[in-house]
Amino acid sequence: MSGIAASLAGLRVSGVVGLSPRSLAIALGTKPRSYLWMHLERKQADYALARELPISPDPRGSRYGGLEEGLRGLVIVKAEVGPDVSLGLALGPEDGAGATHVLALTVSGSRSNLVLRALPEGPVLWAFHRAGEGGPEEETPQTAPPASFHRPLARAAETPEEREELRASIERAFFEDFERDLERELNAAERSLTRRLDAQGEDLERTRAQMAARRWGEILVSHYGEIPRGASRVRLPDAFADSPGATVEIPLDPALTPHDNAARLFQKAKKGERGEKVVQKRLAQTRKSLAGLAGLRRDIETRPPKEALRLLDDFLREAGLRLKARGDTRKIHLGRRTAGAPRPGRPGRRSPGARESIRPRTFHTSDGWEVWVGRNNADNDLITHRLSNPHDLWFHVVGVPGSHVILRRPSRHATPKPRTLEEAAAIAAYYSKAKKLSRVPVIFTERKFVSKPRRGKPGQAICSRERELLVRPGIPETDAGN
Repeated sequence: MSGIAASLAGLRVSGVVGLSPRSLAIALGTKPRSYLWMHLERKQADYALARELPISPDPRGSRYGGLEEGLRGLVIVKAEVGPDVSLGLALGPEDGAGATHVLALTVSGSRSNLVLRALPEGPVLWAFHRAGEGGPEEETPQTAPPASFHRPLARAAETPEEREELRASIERAFFEDFERDLERELNAAERSLTRRLDAQGEDLERTRAQMAARRWGEILVSHYGEIPRGASRVRLPDAFADSPGATVEIPLDPALTPHDNAARLFQKAKKGERGEKVVQKRLAQTRKSLAGLAGLRRDIETRPPKEALRLLDDFLREAGLRLKARGDTRKIHLGRRTAGAPRPGRPGRRSPGARESIRPRTFHTSDGWEVWVGRNNADNDLITHRLSNPHDLWFHVVGVPGSHVILRRPSRHATPKPRTLEEAAAIAAYYSKAKKLSRVPVIFTERKFVSKPRRGKPGQAICSRERELLVRPGIPETDAGN
């Protein structure tokens, strides 16, 4: 048994810290706290035990919410190493009832993996690699591996030099992924702004085409007497043309008099002139956003990761672009997948004659999580019992009528920050009869714990396993006009 394995027995898991998409640290004990570092490459798994974290937690949020949910509060009953299991931890409750879970850092397949199972011989509760990616649910080939096959390696970093080498690997993995992620978001913002600029350019052309109607109206006014009543089009001299003797064909509404046709053209031109001012203003703002994006690219290169994310989110919010929901966005849970909610305005299969549902009132929290709000009792039923996923979070004020509010989770184990929960609760308080109070109690729970009473009226619901927040009613500033 390695020195690390011998030091783990009896320690209680207090949390899991995400360091990068390939690295994590399991927090053990309280005071003094220890951290079990783990770093997984395709063909190598490294781990170490230390008193501190190797790097700061990933500012994008933890991708290991599912693992933390399964481990938190358990005590390591036994730790061992072996040829196929680089490090195996048997864990159980604090009451000493014995091991109920096992966490294994494995090197037996085509790649290293970290797997949490229930005992005895229970299902896989969480895995770093999913089934179909070399994960634990793939069948092991019965034929011998080819000569070129190399098994993953495992290494325990026990000396200060080995721990420093592992720390550098974790840091390198984080920055490589962070820079790729940042570049993807910057490129996506640039594509969105470029598409917006192209669309606004087309809008400008349309408004200018409308403005040209003023010239036709002036020509009609100048030639009232030459226009036969009931004509659908007329050709008249064009006094605005550069070449003398030029004419222009003007389409007319046969049901209108020449005077009314001219008035219609003037009205169209006036609408185009108003629209041209609006579009020019929007074009200037989009060009300013594109220039700001170029400056942002240069600026964030030298900023720490947390500050770089803050600058990016501030820019996206100011430019009117949707923020990315950060947190557990990678689906690595091996359980049954839940169906995604239909996109608003594009429902799934409906019975013949069924009416298309209205789009839910939608907001976004400061870090980009989507929030649905019911507009009425029927809409409350729709978003709670039909559109939302079981793992979404449901909010409602305590004791007074109010809208059902759904905080959409991008994946089953995405973990919203406390501020995100408070913002969703504030929206629920705002869309209730208690919106004028300074502080309002709001309950929330997973949507799977919300049901409709038997023979209940639309909008009625009962829930269990709820928690409560005390918040000030309000809606996000970026969505204040929603």
